[in-house]
Amino acid sequence: MNSLPFPSRVDFALVDADGLSADCPARGALPSFCPKLDLLSMVNALTEGILVCGADRRVTYANPSAARLLGLPVDALVGRLLPTVVTSAVDEFDASIHEADWPDQDVIAEGQPQLNQIFGMHCVDGRTVWVSSNWTPLFADGSHSMTASARASEASATPYSVLVSLVDITQIREAQQRIRHLATHDTLTGLLNRSALEDRLEHALALARRNQSRVSVMFLDLDRFKNVNDTLGHQFGDMLLREVAARLQACAREADTVARLGGDEFVVMLEALDGLGTRRVAERILSAISAPFHIEGQELYLGVSIGIAVAPHDGDDPNTLLRKADAAMYLAKERGRNNFQTFTSDLDDRVSRRFRIESGLRRASDRNEFYADYQPRVDVRSGRIVSVEALIRWNSADFGHMMPGQFIQDAEETGLIVEIDRWILRAACDQLARWRRIGLPDLRMSINLSGQAFSSGQLSGMVRGALLTSGLPGNAVELEMTEGILIRDDPSLHALLTELRAMGVSLALDDFGTGYSSLSYLHRFPIDTLKIDRSFVQDLPHVVERAAITRAIIMMAQAMGMKTVAEGVETLGQLEFLREVGCDEFQGYLLTRPLEPAAVQDLVRENARRYGERVPRFS
Repeated sequence: MNSLPFPSRVDFALVDADGLSADCPARGALPSFCPKLDLLSMVNALTEGILVCGADRRVTYANPSAARLLGLPVDALVGRLLPTVVTSAVDEFDASIHEADWPDQDVIAEGQPQLNQIFGMHCVDGRTVWVSSNWTPLFADGSHSMTASARASEASATPYSVLVSLVDITQIREAQQRIRHLATHDTLTGLLNRSALEDRLEHALALARRNQSRVSVMFLDLDRFKNVNDTLGHQFGDMLLREVAARLQACAREADTVARLGGDEFVVMLEALDGLGTRRVAERILSAISAPFHIEGQELYLGVSIGIAVAPHDGDDPNTLLRKADAAMYLAKERGRNNFQTFTSDLDDRVSRRFRIESGLRRASDRNEFYADYQPRVDVRSGRIVSVEALIRWNSADFGHMMPGQFIQDAEETGLIVEIDRWILRAACDQLARWRRIGLPDLRMSINLSGQAFSSGQLSGMVRGALLTSGLPGNAVELEMTEGILIRDDPSLHALLTELRAMGVSLALDDFGTGYSSLSYLHRFPIDTLKIDRSFVQDLPHVVERAAITRAIIMMAQAMGMKTVAEGVETLGQLEFLREVGCDEFQGYLLTRPLEPAAVQDLVRENARRYGERVPRFS
């Protein structure tokens, strides 16, 4: 074994100016400018774990960091088979990986390295350690990949060993798990949130189609809850909501789903239950919520209005069922509250609002009804305004001034969203060009685009057109996307993002932490910036868990060479915490609400003067 390029245990040769000594065939492996280096000391000093495993999977070398990581002394590691060191492994989705599918087997079989492999190792001491790892083949000729000459020679075509490097990412993984839980659960009640409910409902509907069964959706809105909040305060209201959640769960079966949409709105989803069974659950809920609540010495009484929609009769997709159950809930309120109503065709007027919005959206651009406000982003350390985010608005002839939350979902569902993306992209670039022409400092324009824009096949042309028309360089623009876009993980998406980066455009991941992105996705795609969602920022620095997650996101971004932007910063305490943990930029009401262009212009000038920059004034 000692004649092989990588020693069998720890008998590393001294390296002289000519490379490795004659005892090691891989001469020249280190550069000639290294005078005398003790290779063993170098490897033993590494903070990452290093293992060498033979083709028979037996460990032939381990450095101290690998021993600490795997929970065994070096002497106990060397000589053991790899599957007895790592008893089992799971992938990023917690699915078991059979030992025959571990990276070392592919490396030995194919002679090519396996890089950036992320998985959880169950060690012999009972711990689960998450690692980012690289697995590199070692050949008898000293090479680290299957070369043409090696393939030509059967004797040297198979690696004799695998060099494994392991980096402990357990803390990052645990933070990511907490982020994932927060992304699918309501933080106040612990119930599922809207996003998770829609996923669960989609799955239930697919099952019902196969089994020709029913799915009932109950939309619940508490009666008189606002009076409690206004009289006793939000803290009292939060305690009441937690108790309501507990009672709802007690009314439902184990197989049912209970979710909180926000505020005092809840949803209960019932699978494979007939009409009589659904009514009985509704009656149990009415009785449970009508019973007195005893909180902090106070006796309180609530009611609940319930709307019910049933698949497949009332619809066969989550949005339709939720919308129709919501319409039925408003009917329950109109009929005296504290009762339940089922959806009927005469409630279609409420549902038809979507079609009125769709019709208005189709004409909005021609009528010049869209406009944009802009929210500045500030460098945390210097206090300078460095960029602005464009935020679309709609001054509808039918509905009046509308914020994005009031029409974007309808635009996505009706396929109109890409044209809205095209409008905001061009309008934002034109506005930035106007600011530059009148002498404002060189800001960057950040533009939030829909997921459909990234899958439409039109985005590259849209961006090129906006840059050409405005005369802006690509590095003046940042495009924001949500985490869900990366889950597509197809070659066309990677090619698109690479093309955008080649134009100079930077890419940001918006609302980070509220969706799901694995570490491998963040490694794989050319993301420049992580935007930390306001839900993590709002309780800083006092809520320890939120502070820990925010710190973990920033540390992860720094380790991956990404910039971080905190959204929704409203207090000096939040800003000071973000400065301490190394956040790069922030935006929020602490500086200003979104502003019309003229107000942004004045604010940027004032900010520049404060820091001694000369800004000419042209009108």
